Amino acid sequence: MSEPSKTSKAARTREKLLKTSLDIMEQKGYQNTTVRDICAKANLSIGTFYSYFPSKSDLFFDIYKKADDFFTDYVAVQISGSSISEKIVDFFRYYAELNINTGIDLLKILFNPDNSWFTQERPMQLVLASLIEEGIDSGELKCPAGAKYLEDMLFILARGCCYNWCILNGEYDLTAELTGYIENVLKAFR
Repeated sequence: MSEPSKTSKAARTREKLLKTSLDIMEQKGYQNTTVRDICAKANLSIGTFYSYFPSKSDLFFDIYKKADDFFTDYVAVQISGSSISEKIVDFFRYYAELNINTGIDLLKILFNPDNSWFTQERPMQLVLASLIEEGIDSGELKCPAGAKYLEDMLFILARGCCYNWCILNGEYDLTAELTGYIENVLKAFR
């Protein structure tokens, strides 16, 4: 068997596991979905699953990698505004749009307490951290607790807004709601 065939077979298997996982999680929820369920429906062995994904939460690696690449390769260059506060609001406009484009059904799966990706410092957050540090260094933002504190606060707010949007099945304009919250919080740090 040639190397390209192995690669495409591996890619197809990985995609099958991911799609099957998401289908089951949509029906049963993340916590009620087991690796055994996924493998049974995909007609693959549990060993095959673990050769592609070290854990159930690692199914989401590709989703988060695409989001991180989007923020580091595109958003970091496209952010606009005449002040740091405006740039931070613009960052969260992109964050809201990313979540909307991900889709509410997938977001409902991603927003769960067992998702270890929320506890990791990721490239997306580093883009925001650099904006906050620039704002503190220039004196535009004042945060005695430090840049990391403000970064964490803003991401907690953003995730909470997205989570609420999921609970309410997308009944409000996520972009307007999230950027409005961010604008109001930033007023306290000017």
